[in-house]
Amino acid sequence: MAESQVLIDALPYTDEGYEDEKVRESAARLIEEEVKRYHSTKNYLEHMPGNLHEKWETSTMRTMFERLDARQPNEMLSMKRCELPQPPPGQKHDVSAWLSAVSNSRAQLEHQDVRLGNLELLKDHGCNSWTIYLQQLQKLSESQQAKLHALRQNIQDTNWARKREHTEAGNMLHKLEGEWLELVGKNYAVERACAELETEVEKLEILKKTTGGRADACHRFLTHLFDMDF
Repeated sequence: MAESQVLIDALPYTDEGYEDEKVRESAARLIEEEVKRYHSTKNYLEHMPGNLHEKWETSTMRTMFERLDARQPNEMLSMKRCELPQPPPGQKHDVSAWLSAVSNSRAQLEHQDVRLGNLELLKDHGCNSWTIYLQQLQKLSESQQAKLHALRQNIQDTNWARKREHTEAGNMLHKLEGEWLELVGKNYAVERACAELETEVEKLEILKKTTGGRADACHRFLTHLFDMDF
């Protein structure tokens, strides 16, 4: 049999008796026995690429996963870079320490200035940007919905095609079963008639031997019997 052909030994859309509890128990026992005998020797996922998460996993995520595997607590958000510390008490008269503190203050001021600029840009263009993003998201959703609808329609068409094939095959099987039963009945009737004729022939043979003078009558009677239409 070609690999593209599939042997179908059941017609779920036309077979009857599945709701019977005994049939369900019998099917469950067969499945359990098959599971006990079956030992997989093939990796059915070998065609799938492994470790798909590594493609989108970042170093931060990897560090977090390692922390979770080690059952370590989450680190608190550090605000140290936003602080403006003065020089320590032992360096109050150190010019370089004050220069470092002033440099840090200027960096923090520049950072805040950039944040204010970003907020102004968001105020002026954020609504339009968000609207465009929502439109793109809507188009993406509609596209995926169309694909989903097409996939469901394909599944529905496949199920209807399977049901039609099963129904046609079931009707053909019922027709052939009826013809087979009819032929079996006819064969049985013929065998029974033959057995009755053999019995009658034996009786006539015995009668022929005992009477002797009625041979012609017996011969005509036997001829009449064999000419009968069954």
